[in-house]
Amino acid sequence: MKLLIEKRAGGIVFRRQDDKLEYLLVTSNSNKSRWIFPAGHVETGEVPPEAALREVLEEAGVIAEIILDLGSFRYYWYHANQKIIIETDLYLMKYIKTISENPEGRQVQFFDFAQILDVNIWKESREFLKKAHQQVQKFLS
Repeated sequence: MKLLIEKRAGGIVFRRQDDKLEYLLVTSNSNKSRWIFPAGHVETGEVPPEAALREVLEEAGVIAEIILDLGSFRYYWYHANQKIIIETDLYLMKYIKTISENPEGRQVQFFDFAQILDVNIWKESREFLKKAHQQVQKFLS
């Protein structure tokens, strides 16, 4: 069986609100009780940073600026009896502004670091958030 690789990109968007650092999450389409970082397919002719910015805009209605490449992670997904490798590049992004409320029917919310550790997110997302949080603190100092 041929193994398919699907390339995705997304962003961990931060902002400073009332002297707190907050991070943007959206609800998953496949599980409305799970929170995720906005991410999606890299389209033909697109490079991952462009895709990440586009996905943040499409899924969260937010314009952001890339600060740093956080690296990528891989996981397996099964679709129609086909095993697919999902490879996602994540970028640390600084919030610029919201231009659309709850696009795609998703919940969109900023959480502070402590709150995110208590919400329903993937283990890999939690690990990337810890890495991102350290980078944000360096960036802002």
